Amino acid sequence: MLFNLYKKELNKFKKGTILFLGLVLIINIFFFYKTYNGWAIESGFLINMFLLPLTFFIPLILSESKLISQEFKDNTIYLSMMLPVSSEKIFLSKFLAVITQYIVSSLSIVIITSIQFMIFMNRTSSIKVQEVQQLFDIRVFSMATSLYVFSIVGLLYLVSAIFLSSIIGKTFKKYSKLISFASVLAILYVGGKIIGFMMDGLDKIGLTFNNIVINYNMEKFMGALNDVGSGLFVTSAIILFVTAIIYFATCKIYDKKIEI
Repeated sequence: MLFNLYKKELNKFKKGTILFLGLVLIINIFFFYKTYNGWAIESGFLINMFLLPLTFFIPLILSESKLISQEFKDNTIYLSMMLPVSSEKIFLSKFLAVITQYIVSSLSIVIITSIQFMIFMNRTSSIKVQEVQQLFDIRVFSMATSLYVFSIVGLLYLVSAIFLSSIIGKTFKKYSKLISFASVLAILYVGGKIIGFMMDGLDKIGLTFNNIVINYNMEKFMGALNDVGSGLFVTSAIILFVTAIIYFATCKIYDKKIEI
């Protein structure tokens, strides 16, 4: 049942994802063509640094309209409530759909960027081989992985706040949107306070970011990456814990306050 719900929710992002990736491909082809006609050759892969953040914000923006509001508008939310499935599975399927959309879009851009970078490397001699080898250092890969996992956790946290605020708003017949907006601000504020309080404990175990400074000593910088990676892991765990609290609160309100 969970897999069927997941496929249904994922299908709501299908057209938007295909359209976005098609646009990304067209933009990259355009920049690739222009680099052979006078434009800086590194622009072919640098353009994706501007497109990559969109893969985070698009599912964040669409999560409420596609997965909550549209269901209430079409009354399909009540059909879901009549199914022999728990609210936890209903909202879990929504979370999985959002994360899948983000992973597919972001990794697609990473692959396209890698191809553009290899083309750039083949056409230039301004970057030394040693500098390229440092990009493939295991510590750089570990840091990049930590940042990527952190972005997924951050997206889950923001989406959970949006889901909860939307469900809270739907429990009121008047001023639903205004209440939802006020609720998401309140949820993020309280959640931020809890996360900040828990992160203060990081100082006691030495996981701080204040002393990490990018400098010209590459070896020191590489060593600092390990510390930052560990800090990101702990921070992600804290945010995920708060996200779980919001998630179960959403399920409870959905069960108790939303009536068929």
